[in-house]
Amino acid sequence: MPVEDLATVALHSNIFVDTIIFDLHFKSRSIACSALMRRIALGEVNAYVNTQVLSDLLHKSMCAEAFKKSLITSANHQKLKKLFVRDRTSALQLTDYQQQVEDVLTFGVKVLRISRKTIIESKHERSSYVLMTGDSLHIHTMTNHSVPLTNIVTDDGDFAHIASLTVWQPQDVIT
Repeated sequence: MPVEDLATVALHSNIFVDTIIFDLHFKSRSIACSALMRRIALGEVNAYVNTQVLSDLLHKSMCAEAFKKSLITSANHQKLKKLFVRDRTSALQLTDYQQQVEDVLTFGVKVLRISRKTIIESKHERSSYVLMTGDSLHIHTMTNHSVPLTNIVTDDGDFAHIASLTVWQPQDVIT
């Protein structure tokens, strides 16, 4: 339940990293998030994600790239979808997002699988902690890992009420 400063994560900590942390790093909106990526790559921190985080990151990064390249007027998935309907070849202009996600995997992040069982059993987290589906999948994969994870790195306040977790947040997010 405590919310801690991301910049103070201890050496060799085992942490689950939420999508927003990668997004803040790639958009250069938090020095603490970028420092965490370096620490993960150096093996100073053991980072975990699940397949939901990677899927969300692909999605967010694709929308952000389309906006950055002025293909859409805001990083909104509905606008990107409309663009693809109008011009199927526009997707060929988007390649950076894929590289960003592949870079995350080369940092040494460990990927936890979301199985059929996880989807079914995560209903407990949704009802017990009143969480949205993605967040409940995060908590379920964390708590059912071979060595349960109790540290989550996020800029999302939806986890702060869970007593069994320590929430690590960047304190330097540029809005």
